[in-house]
Order: sequence, then C-alpha cells, then structure tokens
Amino acid sequence: MGKSRFVLNRKNFGQQILHNKKLLDDVEKQMTAAKDDDAVKVYRNDDYDHGNVVATAPASLEAKNGTLTKMLGKVHV
Repeated sequence: MGKSRFVLNRKNFGQQILHNKKLLDDVEKQMTAAKDDDAVKVYRNDDYDHGNVVATAPASLEAKNGTLTKMLGKVHV
C-alpha cells in the first residue's frame, strides 16, 4: 500500500480547530471539573495563532499524585 499525504489549509485549520470557541469552552469546563486540588490552576490562553486551555500544578503535587495526568485522562474531545 502506498503512502498518503494530507495537506491542511493552515488558515482554515486555525479558525476551525485552534480558535474553536465551543471546543475550547468544552475542554476548559472538563479540565475545571477534573481539578481535585485548589493548587491546580486552569485557564484559557487565546492568542493570535491559536487558543488553548492550560492546567498548572505544583511539581510536588504532580509527582506525588499525577494530578495533571489524571485530569487529561478525564477529558474527551
């Protein structure tokens, strides 16, 4: 079987996926609900190129409990 190649229109991809308000709202809501410690911070980061949801936790909390890994495991897109 031969190779396949996909070419994405960068502008359309950016508008439809990386700046998709509904998608980002859903991910932010799920990440906030998955948070199990007040030391974990979840926030939205929208800039010119892309939007994303960020979760941060102290290194000691992540090392002890795997907090961020567990949170990501609960998010469904």
